[in-house]
Amino acid sequence: MNPASANRREAPNLAQRPRQVHTITDRFAMANTYLVNDERLFVVDPGSELHIHLLQQYLQRFLLRSPAEIDLIVLTHLHPEYTAGIETLKRLCRAPVAASATVQRLLRTGTRLPGIGHMADQMLPGALHHIDLFPPAYVRQARMIDVWLEDVAGLPSHPDWRVIATPGNSLESLCLYNAFTRELLCGDTLFPIEGNTPRLRSQGHTPRMEETLRVLRSLPVCYLYPGHGRPVLSRQPFKNVEIE
Repeated sequence: MNPASANRREAPNLAQRPRQVHTITDRFAMANTYLVNDERLFVVDPGSELHIHLLQQYLQRFLLRSPAEIDLIVLTHLHPEYTAGIETLKRLCRAPVAASATVQRLLRTGTRLPGIGHMADQMLPGALHHIDLFPPAYVRQARMIDVWLEDVAGLPSHPDWRVIATPGNSLESLCLYNAFTRELLCGDTLFPIEGNTPRLRSQGHTPRMEETLRVLRSLPVCYLYPGHGRPVLSRQPFKNVEIE
């Protein structure tokens, strides 16, 4: 037997199952919406109303499926460019909206605004520790959330997908990971820069970001889907990750 041929046969495939994630974006690529083609469909980060119209056309023309088959809408975080299309999408499918349970806890206990608190601590250490602030938009958007997602839990009705809490760019950021297809939907946790090297977005809390990076590096990932920019195909997408 030819050793080279044997090695090729023994080498693992990039994934055990076909990829499930489809990217929906406009020509300006301001943000990405993702459609996951499972037994039932779910949508990650609905984006704008334009994204929802593009998603509806893509579903019907290329996947030959109906928007009514969407049974879940997942938010990787609550930034407005990812949530503006929720109401339009819900009129098409009536699916519940899911987001990190961290939002629920922060609303209950209060927190300082990410970024502002860090800057104030640098200038006046401890000065704002007694002040509870929360972005007003988060309070409004939290009213749209029906399902709270816990770290390492399976996604409701989609058990192959796991929730990975990745605080950093925002405290409530999460990723969705499928170990069978080796796909990671990462929102704004990571974004690719020139040369397809991802960068980990931080709000100044380096130990937390280092822990997030450690968790991500422990996952076998071949397909990385960021909130902005093009998806990354790589056997080692986190090898040269930099913390911003």
